[in-house]
Amino acid sequence: MSDPLPLENQSSDVPPPPKGALGIIFLILFTDFIGFGIIIPLLAFYIPESQEHPLKVTLLFSIYSICQFIAAPILGALSDRFGRRPILAISQFGSAVGYILLGVATTVHWSDPAWMLRLVFLSRIIDGLSGGNVSTAQAYISDVTTAQNRAKGMGLLGAAFGIGFSVGPAMGGILGHIDVSLPGYVAAAFSVVAALLTLARLPESRVHKPLDVEAWMHPSQFAPVLRNAPVVQFLLIGFVTMAAFVMMESTIAIFLGAPATFHWGRLKVGLFYAFIGVIIAIVQGGLIGRLNKRVGEWPLAILGPIFVALGMAGLVGIAWMPVLWLLLFAGAVNATGRSLQQPTLSSLLSKFAGPREQGVTFGMYHGLSSLARVIGPIVAGLTYPLWKHTGPYWTAGVLVLVVALWTAAMRLKYPTPVVGDQAAGNEMAAEVA
Repeated sequence: MSDPLPLENQSSDVPPPPKGALGIIFLILFTDFIGFGIIIPLLAFYIPESQEHPLKVTLLFSIYSICQFIAAPILGALSDRFGRRPILAISQFGSAVGYILLGVATTVHWSDPAWMLRLVFLSRIIDGLSGGNVSTAQAYISDVTTAQNRAKGMGLLGAAFGIGFSVGPAMGGILGHIDVSLPGYVAAAFSVVAALLTLARLPESRVHKPLDVEAWMHPSQFAPVLRNAPVVQFLLIGFVTMAAFVMMESTIAIFLGAPATFHWGRLKVGLFYAFIGVIIAIVQGGLIGRLNKRVGEWPLAILGPIFVALGMAGLVGIAWMPVLWLLLFAGAVNATGRSLQQPTLSSLLSKFAGPREQGVTFGMYHGLSSLARVIGPIVAGLTYPLWKHTGPYWTAGVLVLVVALWTAAMRLKYPTPVVGDQAAGNEMAAEVA
């Protein structure tokens, strides 16, 4: 890539970003997300009698995410201090360890089934602590893109997630149908491949000067972010949106597996996840860049939550009319809305953030997203018995409609920083809500 460095990295002694950096990070994240996607549709099936214990199922999502919440800001700050490349590689090796433990937990025939469940939870803890690396990947993309093409760059991350999340769950469903332990080992192999690709192919994007690293973990490093009114609101919008999304993600397997809906097993649930991933890949991989050029980031950030709400309404309808076309419609609209909002929100966040706080900002963003992934599944597990098991979808739909209105109000209040204005981030940091 020949574009100049973004504002946060522009300096006379900093070289331009490495050629092909986005292509390499896409390949690495794609490999990483395949491993992640293999496991997700199977979590409900690790819980005996999951229909009677929905909260146990959703806690598997929550325990992973609370560890991400702890790790993401730390990994973001570490990547600012030591570079993006080593942090990515270390976290990917950590994920491999967690997946191997999951494979072992489901391979051994335990005399006490509670031990298997304990090891499954431990594997999610390990993977969660090392799974906060998306903040580092997002900071890497911010390093090697300009303000003009950042939404497209963030869309590549979403496309890697979408494609990985379409291939991964399909593989997970097939492998889990063969043997419930296979997905863990295959996911570990993909994480190792991602780590080796990072070490062998990914050029470092972050060039440091002594002033960049003086008090790299001091609380004052977070102060400029917390004083930046629009950034704080973007962080909260991301939190609410993610909480709403994972209410669906953490319960959809038991919802589709219920006798009153479709009574699906591992294979069909995995294929449904794959269908959602294909939609995400199409929107974020190809459409988002063209739509952003035509209508801009703000309209997409507003329209996205509205689509998600429509998708949640479709899931509610399935409880009364369990037909396949309605499920596919609900999944496609939901995935489209999420794919429109997520990269545009990330791009707006990077533009409003201070020039030297990109890693910390995205660390906080993914830390809050992880906290949302803790709270959302718990709410989903508690509300799942309500309204014919549609409580999570009612709740999520209302939340994302609030987000759409909130984003529209922000658009009227905060002008997007002008490209090339070095002081933009600092000016916004001084603004009060």
